[in-house]
Amino acid sequence: MPNKPVKRGIKVWALCTSFFGYMYNFEPYCGRRDKLPRSDNVLGYSVVTFLTKNLSKGHHIYIDRFYTSVVLMKDLLKSGIYASGTVNTNRKYLPTNIKNVKLADNGSSKCFQCIEEPNLTCTVWKDKKEIFLLSNGAKNEITTVKRRIGGNVSYVTCPKVIADNNKYMGGVDLADQYRKYYDISRKSRKWWIYMFWYLLDTTVNNAYIIYSTTNFPSEKKSKTPLDFRMSLIEAILKEKRIVETGPQTIVKNKSHKRIKIDGRKKKMHTLHFIKKKNNFK
Repeated sequence: MPNKPVKRGIKVWALCTSFFGYMYNFEPYCGRRDKLPRSDNVLGYSVVTFLTKNLSKGHHIYIDRFYTSVVLMKDLLKSGIYASGTVNTNRKYLPTNIKNVKLADNGSSKCFQCIEEPNLTCTVWKDKKEIFLLSNGAKNEITTVKRRIGGNVSYVTCPKVIADNNKYMGGVDLADQYRKYYDISRKSRKWWIYMFWYLLDTTVNNAYIIYSTTNFPSEKKSKTPLDFRMSLIEAILKEKRIVETGPQTIVKNKSHKRIKIDGRKKKMHTLHFIKKKNNFK
C-alpha cells in the first residue's frame, strides 16, 4: 500500500469512534477467501456493510474515498445509517455534470442533489483543488475554516459537510496512534504472532479509553496510558496460583549392594554393580 505510512504488513479493516479511537469492529483482510460477503459491487461496499451490520440506526459514519460509492450511500440510508465521504470522480452512477465541475476561486462550492433520493447529495468545494464529497444525510450549510495563505491566517468559506468530514474522519488513525505509543510487538517470522500482538494492544487501548471516559467524578485524576498499562501489569502479576504439594518422598538408590568377602581377618566391603536383570557375573 504505497500511500500508507506502513507500506507492508497485514491489512485490517476497522470501524472506530471519531473522538477517542475506540475500535468498535474490525476484520483482517484475507483475500477473496475472507468472510466478507461478495456481490457485484466493489470491495469497499462489502467492507462497510460488514463492519456496520450490528450498528444501530441513527449513527453517522465517515469513510475514505476507497469505500465511497453511490450504491453504498443508498443502501446505508435504507439501513438507517448516515454516511459521508470523499469520492473519486470515476465512480459508477456518478453523473457526468458532477465529474466535469471546475471551480474558479478558492472557497467556492456547489451542491448537487439527487432527484430520486433527496437525501443523497454531492458537494464540490475548491481548496487547492476540487474536492468531491458524497453524503446521504447532510444539509447544504456554509461555515468557515482557517487557511494559511502567504504566512497569514485567513478564513475561507467551506460547506459544513466537508468541514465535519475533516473533523470526524480520523478515528482509525487515532486508534493506530494510541496503539503505537507503547507497542509490544517484536520481530518474528510467524504472521499470526503479529495478529496476537495487534489484538492485545487494541484490547489494552480500548480498556484505557473506557477507563478514561468513565472515570468519575471528573476532579479525580486520571491515569496516563503508561500508568494504566503499569497498573494492569501489576494487577496481573499479583494473581498468584496456590499449588498444593504433598510430602516429599526420598527415593533410595538401589543400583548397588553391599556384600561381605570371607577368607581374610580384615573385614572389607566392596560394591558390585547390579544389572537390570538382577544377574551377577
